[in-house]
Amino acid sequence: MNGGGAKAVPVLMLHSVAPREALAPFGWLQSLATSPELLEASFRAWRRRGLRTLTLDELADHLTGRRKAPKGSLVLTLDDGYLDNWTGLHPLLRAYGFHAVVFASTDFIDPRPVRRAQVGASPTPDWKGYLSWDEMRAMESDGSVEIHSHARTHTWYFVSDRIVDYYRPGNALTRRDSMLRFLWLNAHTADKPFALERMTDDAVPWGTPVYEYRPALVARRFHPDPEEADALTGLVASEGGARFFGATGWRERLDREVARRRAGGRSTGEAESEPAYRARVLDELAGSRALLSGGLGKNVHTLCYPQGAMDDTVESLAREAGYRMWTMSSWRRSRANLSGDEGAERIYRCGRGYELFGEGRSIAAQVLSQRVVLARFSGSPWAHLATGLLSRASRFLPGWGAARP
Repeated sequence: MNGGGAKAVPVLMLHSVAPREALAPFGWLQSLATSPELLEASFRAWRRRGLRTLTLDELADHLTGRRKAPKGSLVLTLDDGYLDNWTGLHPLLRAYGFHAVVFASTDFIDPRPVRRAQVGASPTPDWKGYLSWDEMRAMESDGSVEIHSHARTHTWYFVSDRIVDYYRPGNALTRRDSMLRFLWLNAHTADKPFALERMTDDAVPWGTPVYEYRPALVARRFHPDPEEADALTGLVASEGGARFFGATGWRERLDREVARRRAGGRSTGEAESEPAYRARVLDELAGSRALLSGGLGKNVHTLCYPQGAMDDTVESLAREAGYRMWTMSSWRRSRANLSGDEGAERIYRCGRGYELFGEGRSIAAQVLSQRVVLARFSGSPWAHLATGLLSRASRFLPGWGAARP
């Protein structure tokens, strides 16, 4: 084993690479976007400092201790498989000679034989959508991108009959802070590749009950009685639809209707058994891996858990499905990717790295922030101290994390 090289390799996590305004009205997607200008500024900084981006095979060599990565190494990953990874990211990778890993959820792959215009080409490029097979193959063919699995469904499921909310204008699908797009996705599985074209706030009936929910891979799924939702949405529609929620006591009105319907011990739905849950998750993990491996003509060996949702059971099922590496949950404490450390199949990520000084800062400030974060996850003690101090400071400085305009 090489005695020199990097102590640890930071792994960045991005999603969309697009102008925020081009992703309207989807506030949740805008919050995931990195502008092409910011990413290009990062790439210029990386090139000046002599940084290099690793492939997953090179990262695996580092993690297992077979071969330490060179100093200044990092891994760039992007989740979900958005069209703008082709439109905006791919041209930048080619221009600067960097490499990225895209984790695609197979339910969302655009099935059409299309290769759409990129930045710098004519006509004006599209930004909203998901990658097609042709676009993924083209990125892989020049070595700038490798595609791996983000599982299949990338959704949330109900896990009990406890109603936590009702679908209403205040938590509509397109809002930045709403997670309820799964209400549409689960009802329109075949349309998932075109969700960013077809999903609108009024595409889910107002008053739809939102039962307790969790990410699909860690959820023992509960199938609620559909008649309950029909009764509630019918009541809301009969009393003005969206206007119903402007009346005082709307929540109590719906809760009373639920209690009335459930009186007498009427069944509220059916819960998934433990064996059925394990079989479903194994099928999702193995199925997405098989589909990507066959469609791309290679061995897809790395899994990124959607929503960072995983536990010991899901980790064992990933191993059973044939994955040799997987990203660790963002819910768990971040740590460095050390050479020869235990658990070499586990990849820890450090976010985008742009937020140390809060949102809304200049491009230069965001690039500086990322430099400090990369140093921390490369094993620098001073950077570890600096990120800790800045994180604590953000709790006491008003407007530090204010949303960008």
